[in-house]
Amino acid sequence: MRFKFVCILTLGGFFILLSNAFADDNVKTKRKYGAERSAIGQIKATIVAPVSASSSNDLRFGMIVKNNAGDVTVDEEGNRTTTGPGLATSGYSAGSIQLSGPRAQAVSVDIPEAHIYDNADNTVNVHSFTTNQDSSKLITLDAQNGKADIDVGASLNISDTDTQGGARMGVYRVQTSY
Repeated sequence: MRFKFVCILTLGGFFILLSNAFADDNVKTKRKYGAERSAIGQIKATIVAPVSASSSNDLRFGMIVKNNAGDVTVDEEGNRTTTGPGLATSGYSAGSIQLSGPRAQAVSVDIPEAHIYDNADNTVNVHSFTTNQDSSKLITLDAQNGKADIDVGASLNISDTDTQGGARMGVYRVQTSY
């Protein structure tokens, strides 16, 4: 004996057909050449709107006076520390990214390593990205407006032998999965 339940939902202009079939594990039917056995399996899917990200504040390390090798770190709260190079005290800030998407959607966030470049294409390594989120890197978008703000910090590695003077620019990528 087979029971079938069908429901059509409208969600934001999209039609979703939900169907659930209940049947015995083995259904016997007579065929011209004997009995046939079959099984019913379920199909499931969850469709969500994409999550977008936009930068609302640049991650800036400020002015760095190179007198030896080391790291310059700007944390997600905007505090700057150094191990090695001397520092000026202005022009640095944490980065900020705003995520937008479905309300109450859980999103995993990762920021891989990055580089900044000078005009001659010389690189300086940016590493150890941190955010104001917990260590699981899981963020839940706001239940009312579907937004979340992420503050971003990182460390910049100054090598005594190959880091030349001058302005540097680059980008970092926020990767989301859900």
